Amino acid sequence: MNNIILSIKNLFAGYYVNSRYQEVLKNINLDVAEGNTYAVVGQSGSGKSTLALSLTGLISIDNGKIQKGNISFCNEDLISNISKIRGKDISIVLQDPHSYLNPVITVGKQVLEALEVYNKNLTKEEKIKRVKEVFTKVKLDDFERIYNSYPHQLSGGQKQRILIAMAVINNPKILIADEPTSGLDLTVQKQILELFSELKKELNLTMIIITHNILIAKKYSDYVAVMYKGEIVEQKRKKEIFESPSHEYTKKLLNSILLKD
Repeated sequence: MNNIILSIKNLFAGYYVNSRYQEVLKNINLDVAEGNTYAVVGQSGSGKSTLALSLTGLISIDNGKIQKGNISFCNEDLISNISKIRGKDISIVLQDPHSYLNPVITVGKQVLEALEVYNKNLTKEEKIKRVKEVFTKVKLDDFERIYNSYPHQLSGGQKQRILIAMAVINNPKILIADEPTSGLDLTVQKQILELFSELKKELNLTMIIITHNILIAKKYSDYVAVMYKGEIVEQKRKKEIFESPSHEYTKKLLNSILLKD
């Protein structure tokens, strides 16, 4: 296996609901090799998004907490350093851009602000140039119009591309995509997934795709981790998962594909 860029060991995490702690993640162990795409697959409520929020230090926003365990990024502790590297070395594209784009700030300014966090020394002209370059990378044409648009003036696919632009503008090493095609029609879903594949190659990204759709894992990943009731019950190379699944839940996921066919 290639160099391990992200390592999760014995991770437990959950949320406080009415002051009572409810565990969601149970003893998560996962090694992510640099340059690969990992799909974390499971039904709603299996803990996939909680894992994504734990890896990016955003779990506390939802009144959550990592109870115990270790996460290392490039052989250094991630949990204590995440605020310094989130949006720079590790970025996330969250589902539902309507909820994460500020409705009263133009999308261009929001992308610009994501750049400025780690690039305060750039001139304004250099910053605008970088934003224009990232718009091109995510295939947002008509730069001036979109840059000066508010979120409600853009389509769902364009808003998702804005979130992707914000996530990659600082050239991260790891990009996490949490259900990146939810709420989009099938044509736009395919375009967004193909865009991730192109960006992975162009920017030399390591990717983690969080999805309930095992067909996305089949087409776009190198490795698959299957989550069920807060645990990773199986993780293998994609080919091995699809050809010789060992866990009953994985077999059910694969059978659901056959039933649809």
